[in-house]
Parts: sequence; C-alpha cells; structure tokens
Amino acid sequence: MSSSARPSHPKVGITEVARHAGVSPGTVSNVLNRPERVASATRRRVEAAIAELDYVRNSSGSSLRSGRSSSVGLLVLDVTNPFFTEVSRGVEDEAVTQGLAVVLLNSAEARDRQRRNIRLLAEQRAAGAVVMPVDDDLSDLLWLRRQGTAWVALDRGDVGEDVGCSVSVDNLAGGLIAGRHLIGLGHEQVTFLAGPFSIEQVRQRHEGLRTAFAEAGMDPGGAVRVVERPLLNPEQGEQAVDAVLAGGPRQRPSAVLCANDQLALGLMKGLGRRGLRVPDDLSVMGYDDVDFADLIHPGLTTVAQPKYRLGRAAMRLLNSELDHPEHHVHERILFTPELVVRGSTAVHRTG
Repeated sequence: MSSSARPSHPKVGITEVARHAGVSPGTVSNVLNRPERVASATRRRVEAAIAELDYVRNSSGSSLRSGRSSSVGLLVLDVTNPFFTEVSRGVEDEAVTQGLAVVLLNSAEARDRQRRNIRLLAEQRAAGAVVMPVDDDLSDLLWLRRQGTAWVALDRGDVGEDVGCSVSVDNLAGGLIAGRHLIGLGHEQVTFLAGPFSIEQVRQRHEGLRTAFAEAGMDPGGAVRVVERPLLNPEQGEQAVDAVLAGGPRQRPSAVLCANDQLALGLMKGLGRRGLRVPDDLSVMGYDDVDFADLIHPGLTTVAQPKYRLGRAAMRLLNSELDHPEHHVHERILFTPELVVRGSTAVHRTG
C-alpha cells in the first residue's frame, strides 16, 4: 500500500459514542431523537463526542423501527423546468424546519414514470410526498395513501378536500388576465400554444383566455386558435412555429399566449430564425415568470405564479398531516397570479 493511501476505519456506532462521552447508549439515543429529555450539560458532552468521532447515525435502521423515514418526496412534471427550482426551494425550506430531507423525483409528464416514482416512495417508507400529478387520474395518489403515506397535490385545484390537501394557483384567473392584456393591446386573433389538454392547468388557462374574449363581446371560437404540443418545453415551442404561422401573413395571429414560459422561449427562438421580430411582427406572452423571462431580449410578458410560496405552502400542509394525522383536516389553498408586462407584447398595428 502506498504511503499516501489512508487506512479504512470501522464505522463508529452509538456504543463508541456513549463510551467516549461517559454515558449510556440510551442517553446517546435520546440526544439524537429526543434531545429535550437530556440535561443540557450531558447533551453538550454527547454532541462533542459525536463531532470528535465523526459519528453518522444509521437513519435506515431507525426508519425500519419507526416505519417511517425522515425524507419526503417531491414529484414534479419536468425537472428541467426552472419553474420547479423555486417551488423546490420553498418545499425544502419548509421541510428543514421539521428535520426532513427532500428527495426530488421527475415524472417527465409520463404516467408510467409517475407510478414508478410513487411506488418507490412507498417502498422507501417516505414520510410523505408533495406531488404534481400528470393528469386528472388520481389513482396513484389514492394508492399511496392506502399504503399509509400522506401527500399534498401541488398545482392542482380540483382535488376534493375529502381526498387530500392541495395547493394551486387560479389558472382560470391567469388566462383571463392574459386575455385582457392582449385584448387591451388591440389583438383580436390570438393563438394559444398549449401543452397536453390532459393537464388541468393548460385547460384552465385556455378557458380563462376564451372568457376574456367573450366578456369583450368577441366570439372566442373565432378569436382563439389552439396549437397543442405533447410536452411543455422549449423544443416543443420552437417546433410549433410552422403551426403558429400556418396560413401565411394574412391568416396568422397577431399574438400568441403560451401555456408556460418554456414554450414561449422556444417559440421566440423559432420566430427569430424565420426573421420575424417580437413584438413587431408577433406579440408573445408566457406563463409562470421563471428567472429567464426577464433576461432574454425582449423581456417576456408573462403571468407570474408565486412559485416559492406555492412550494412552502404545500410542505406546510404536509407537515401538518405528519404531525397530527388523527386531527388533520384536508385544506385547499388557492393563490392568485399576477400580470408582468415586459417587451414581448405591444399594441397591434394593422396595415
């Protein structure tokens, strides 16, 4: 063995910590799990021994004994979407207040991957889960609760309070806000660049947009055209350019509302490659207000969601159920979105 190689040492256990601190193994266990039961001087001595010996507790063992781990799952639709960065930060910041770790999982907007991840959480005895379902079918979540795992639905407003807790943003209001903004700029022909209509948020944003035209005295059927894509990512937005521009300059819309900022980013890139300028040739609007929305040129007009607060509220509800399962009452929290106007939308000029 070379002189630079470090010898391996056996892992330190509770017995070694107890011997080093001059206490019983039960006292060490109390310091780790019920510190309020241990006198402060004794607790400090045990904590010093833990630090000196570089002791790492075996959480899997305690999980087996208690039947529950100290981790919670966060299952999102698309881990690459920056919308979920802020949501995840909110979930984690709230989770650490209860000593819980967050495991991030990705369904990739696919039901089979959602089901695999949910079963994995059950197998790992996760304390609970914050889940953004891929569609209206909540059977996976209902199965998870039957396994004894609590959950909160994230960004879903149609979950009945008799089924579980939910935290969402008013997507109908968001679509309405967006539609009123575009109508106020003189846009009478708008394309809604959508993801799958199996996603509740997409349907409701579309419905809100149509409502805005109806209240303005225009026929939504003639004023709003839909281009649906299989996923909500920039690649799909860029690939949608042909469909958005179909029919030539006389037929194309004067504005596009995208179901999220990811689609808007891809669409703006595709329009630029065609030599079209935003907003001079076409106004483009997104939804979510992710970080890049204010960094691109022109800045993206969008509907902002309180992403951090969304995640934190979801985890707070989950903590409530974990702490008091016998007294917990399911809640539904609904946030209101806000319009953020930047340079990607402008007054429509005819002729």
